[in-house]
Amino acid sequence: MGIKHLNRFLRDNCTSKSLRKVHLKSLSGKRVVIDTSIYLYKFLGENALFENMYLFISILKHYNITPIFIFDGKPPPEKRDLLLKRRIAKKDAREKYALLQSELNESDKLNEEEKKDLILEMDILKRQFIRVRDEDIQTVKSLMDSYGVSHYDAPAEADQLCVFFVKEGKADICFSDDMDMFLYGCNFVGRNLSLLNHTIILYDTQKILKDVNMSYPHFCEIMILSGTDYDIHCQTSLMETIKWFREYKKYEETCRKKGDKSFGFYVWLFKYTKYIKDFHKLLKTYQMFQLNSFSELASWRDVELSDGTYNEENLKSIMEKEGFVFA
Repeated sequence: MGIKHLNRFLRDNCTSKSLRKVHLKSLSGKRVVIDTSIYLYKFLGENALFENMYLFISILKHYNITPIFIFDGKPPPEKRDLLLKRRIAKKDAREKYALLQSELNESDKLNEEEKKDLILEMDILKRQFIRVRDEDIQTVKSLMDSYGVSHYDAPAEADQLCVFFVKEGKADICFSDDMDMFLYGCNFVGRNLSLLNHTIILYDTQKILKDVNMSYPHFCEIMILSGTDYDIHCQTSLMETIKWFREYKKYEETCRKKGDKSFGFYVWLFKYTKYIKDFHKLLKTYQMFQLNSFSELASWRDVELSDGTYNEENLKSIMEKEGFVFA
């Protein structure tokens, strides 16, 4: 899900103008592109997938916000290691859950406080092995169709198409908790949605870059070098990379004063330090976060994004099957 410790770094180094909690009513009239998988797993983990998705759309509609839902396509081969790691982690979590379930079944040996702790631990583990089924996705899409909101399947990962729509002016903001959105250069990202309070944390990328005193290319280089979903075996860290970047800026300033041409950040690191282990792999990963590398996105430039027709009868039929009661 992106760069480890990036959110903490941004919170520690950015002003309230760059990262601010806003009420959804302040986004009235905006078109919001949504990284759907984030909310599928979030709502499923709350045991309320369809109820919360219905509520999510209803809240957006109430505030005159137009949602555009993007579903994941086929993941790139570079993500194979991460997906394998996640499958193993889910298997481990499921096995631990089963052991705790057996322990809970012998509850006569536990006091009330121990039971509560056990149930809490089981709940955390259960969220770790959640799996969104194909039928869940189809039902969610039917719900969206009945509500008259648009949804699309991305040619690859949803985050790339989400950012493309924002950059092309087809959407104003992207809702996603994935930190990779910043690496793709998304102008505005909404994170940490609260259905209860109708709020979201709005990240302004241009103001963030100004606060941390970095150009977008340097910001992107630092974050990618600090480890992404495409390189889970990376042994670098965000804080250490930033430390090296500060040293690089001193070198760059020295070159400027002497009138010498300076190396780029990656080349300087590779030439003068042992921080970069695989230079060519790093460059390949960097290229994966450049939207112009994805030729399949060009065909979406002329796509007219339009809502469907609201069908109350179908909507009620879908939700009633899921146990939802309309007032």
